[in-house]
Amino acid sequence: MADDEIIEYVDELEVAENNEELESARKQLIERCKTAGIETVEKEMETGEKYISVGMPNGRDKKWISNFRLDQFNTFLSVEFEKYVFLGDYDAICSYENGTIEASIRTMLMLPSQIVKQRLLKAASNVAEKTTDDFVVEFKQSEHSPLKVTLTVASETLTALSRNPQMSSRLSIKIEGIQVTQHNRALSLLEKISNSLFFQIDMAVATPMSLVKDRRSRGLRRIKSASSGSTIEFPKTEYDNAPMSLYWYARSANSMPLLQFLAYYQVLEFYFFTYSQEEAKRKIRNVLKDPTFRFDREVDITRILTAVSVRGRGFGDEKSQLRATLHACLEPNALRTFFTEIEERKDFFSNKQKGLTSYKLALGNKDADLRNDVTDLVYDIRCKIVHTKGDNEDGEVDLLLPFSKEAELLHQYNELMQYLARQALINASSSMQI
Repeated sequence: MADDEIIEYVDELEVAENNEELESARKQLIERCKTAGIETVEKEMETGEKYISVGMPNGRDKKWISNFRLDQFNTFLSVEFEKYVFLGDYDAICSYENGTIEASIRTMLMLPSQIVKQRLLKAASNVAEKTTDDFVVEFKQSEHSPLKVTLTVASETLTALSRNPQMSSRLSIKIEGIQVTQHNRALSLLEKISNSLFFQIDMAVATPMSLVKDRRSRGLRRIKSASSGSTIEFPKTEYDNAPMSLYWYARSANSMPLLQFLAYYQVLEFYFFTYSQEEAKRKIRNVLKDPTFRFDREVDITRILTAVSVRGRGFGDEKSQLRATLHACLEPNALRTFFTEIEERKDFFSNKQKGLTSYKLALGNKDADLRNDVTDLVYDIRCKIVHTKGDNEDGEVDLLLPFSKEAELLHQYNELMQYLARQALINASSSMQI
């Protein structure tokens, strides 16, 4: 689904009984949405239980909020949801009618909310005597301007619409006195004002803050274990320490997709020298085996130099080193199975992903060596993350920014990167020596 859906996993649900009260709430929600021109869809889980998804406006897209239980229906119905639209990928809502924007915020440090509140109250110059229990920090543009920004506890409306399990203790930024009627304008105001205010806060009280992103739904399917049915036993294999450290770093970075991609890439990069050297040796052997090769001919010497051309620690340019590493570590049939065993993954990699990469995999061609396609795809994304212009063979590349919608879509590519990193670690492993 192209549109976002705020949804909980099936095993977290306590589905309400299909009683009269629940049915009444469902009908009331559908009727209110119909009156407001908001789309609703009745869906069904694998268990047969039905639920209602509300397509809340979000620019040209919709943000689908699913209601399963009676308490969810009642919470949603308790607020004037008809007056609000969502803003981009943020946990943020806007009312054009009321001239307000509200968005969830968080601190990037592991600080208790009470400490954060105390720091903000202390630093704000216009805050009266208040405690952290009635936390409100207000900033006005000027004495005569209606525009103001408030840091406070998230409102009931934002809490009801966000469906974030941590909302009960979360703070929000609220912008009031604005006159906007367009999604992109409201989104731009939110980012512009919050970035400026948060930078001040970081400079003043060393507390970095950010807007909260929505939990992006990855569907109700449960990702099966890569080694389903296998047993765990005493370790018989040991792995290189440095790339293993990078692997665990990547595994811990689920909320930072760009960082996660690069950490997995560094696992592969660790082996560039080893496998590119083997590739260079193979090329030299082929040159020397050529019966027409002559040591006294300049062009033949150049052929050898080209084969061992060194870039950095490895042989050849970076893309060639990546290709050599993947060819050494991946078994073609196993790689194809990885892409085709899950239909969602197969569909994803068979198509170009606008904003991420123009490369797609030739999964329909059973004779294609997917290792070459994967090399092109991985290297293209790597260049978009680390460069605006650089060593991409095509010259200028697009910049892939953190917190962008495109970056949030990296999770499928990071599943691939995890698979590649694992195969590299396994291929380079050795018997455990104690």
